[in-house]
Amino acid sequence: MTATLNFRTLGEARDIINRKVAELSGELTNIDFVLCEDSKTVMIYADIGDEQDAVAIYFDLAQGEAFDPERHAAEFRSPPMLA
Repeated sequence: MTATLNFRTLGEARDIINRKVAELSGELTNIDFVLCEDSKTVMIYADIGDEQDAVAIYFDLAQGEAFDPERHAAEFRSPPMLA
């Protein structure tokens, strides 16, 4: 049996979080990035307004990409312009 690997980018994770924020009619109040034990998956924990729970979603680092929470946060808040 061959395992299917799913790869999610930071942009895809951001889109999922933005949809959830819109569903809750909330506002993104805090965001944290945590590197998982496999050293290639990053969990994003996003606080939404007064909600008690955070939205959690993962994205995968590209091959050779370093974990950099400050850069990830900047890219999350200011996505690159689409051509």
